[in-house]
Amino acid sequence: MALISKENHIGTVKSLGSSTIHIALDEDLFTMERTINGKAYKVGQIGSFIMMPVGSVQIVGVINRVYQATELNREMEAQMIGSVSDGRFQKGIVVYPSLGGDVHMPDEEGVRSVFASFSQYGFAVGDISGYAGERQYVDPNKFFGKHIAILGSSGSGKSTTVASILQKVQMFENTHVIILDIHNEYSAAFAEYGNLINITELEMPYWFMNFEEMREMFVDENEDSAQSQIQMLKDLVLNAKKAKNPELQSIITVDSPVFYDLNEVRAKFQFFDTERVSTSAGVREGPFFGQFTRFLVRLDSKMTDKRYEFMFRPRKFKDSNALKDILNKLLGFDNKKQITVIDLSGVPFDIVNTIVALLARTVFDFNFWNKSKADFPVLMLFEEAHNYLPQVATQYNRAARKIVERIAKEGRKYGVCCMIVSQRPSELSETILSQCNNFVILRLTNPNDQNFVKKLVPDAFAGMFDVLPAMRQGEALFVGDATALPSRVQLDFPQPPPNSSDILFYDKWVAADRPTDVGDVVNRWWKQERE
Repeated sequence: MALISKENHIGTVKSLGSSTIHIALDEDLFTMERTINGKAYKVGQIGSFIMMPVGSVQIVGVINRVYQATELNREMEAQMIGSVSDGRFQKGIVVYPSLGGDVHMPDEEGVRSVFASFSQYGFAVGDISGYAGERQYVDPNKFFGKHIAILGSSGSGKSTTVASILQKVQMFENTHVIILDIHNEYSAAFAEYGNLINITELEMPYWFMNFEEMREMFVDENEDSAQSQIQMLKDLVLNAKKAKNPELQSIITVDSPVFYDLNEVRAKFQFFDTERVSTSAGVREGPFFGQFTRFLVRLDSKMTDKRYEFMFRPRKFKDSNALKDILNKLLGFDNKKQITVIDLSGVPFDIVNTIVALLARTVFDFNFWNKSKADFPVLMLFEEAHNYLPQVATQYNRAARKIVERIAKEGRKYGVCCMIVSQRPSELSETILSQCNNFVILRLTNPNDQNFVKKLVPDAFAGMFDVLPAMRQGEALFVGDATALPSRVQLDFPQPPPNSSDILFYDKWVAADRPTDVGDVVNRWWKQERE
């Protein structure tokens, strides 16, 4: 069937602006339905499409408002989002419709023709809302090869969206995805193809940190002696690295990921903090006397804390060659798995920022120096990103935000892309979000977040975002370079799903059995065992 016909005529153009159009609906639309080829279609569904013929061109619009203009007349408002010319959809308006021009609603075949632009890849993410069975195709090269933001309120379906999308690429031999899993949700979704790592078992030794990360972890910049601490830390760490790696001495910098002995660095700090020197006038305090006391307290608290053993007491990785072993495990080369899920749920909250910075920078630096980077693209997924990639940086999250902002700005050149997942987009770094080319936006109920995401897209599409509070779980707006046009999609449900389902409070409360053993819970608590 053609895109338009007399059968699917629904109204005429009443007025139009640069992107918005007002339509007077046909008077016979009492039930707001049209029957086309024996099938009934609802007219005026928010987010559904309309077509307006102008010569050989079809203007495509998305409905964002329907209202009763007078007692007898109904009208609706739509955003013009693109044109179909020579059977091909393109974004932007080639020519504007005329006042009094015809407006039609497309049937499934008409919608299919609009969305056929990227169907050659066969990469569909779900059904187009309002057109059951009509698939939403995206260009996977433009989707994964440019940064992605997945945004939605708690319970909107972010985790299932992530799992659904990544399960469509998990079986490819050269897929490389690294998920920073804050709540241990994704191991269930990638049981077969997943390289499942507990960060405390992986070990990320302290000598992986660059100087920015060390400074963030050990130095309180509000202290009067902060600059002395920073300079001394830099000098002592650099010298310690050179001492343990004489064959690399001429090329080592303070940021080089090579082994050094932190205990030796600590001992020298202790020496300078308590140093006394003899002079002709007698014994007096050294130049740094007492300036490193608080620094040493912070350092000792990290080095002796059992929660930080995977960083400060590595059992396996005690020399510089360990870098190769850790990268082989992190990138899935050890077990030839495509999706690396790093469980960060057992990491202390006060160190999550540093670990995120460490992991992101390690992956970025790997491909930065990889001469085959074009053949080794890596996608990094940052879950709950608003917690460590905030709009306003502090000294305690500066390192994570700095490296991810660098990946957002430069990563594509080196084959590293981001998938940013958050329930609070208004709290995220604008620098990072502004570099995202594809947005998957689920239900958002917070007005600040709604207004924030509206600013991320062209004005012509802003009206589509009015539906955000009313969307179903797992339903999303797809906007960006990878889609033919912004569209509302019911995403495919992942199989198996992530471990992110809500606990059914009422069902559990009315259940007769009580399987919880307090003693067992306490023992696990003491031993820090969750499984």
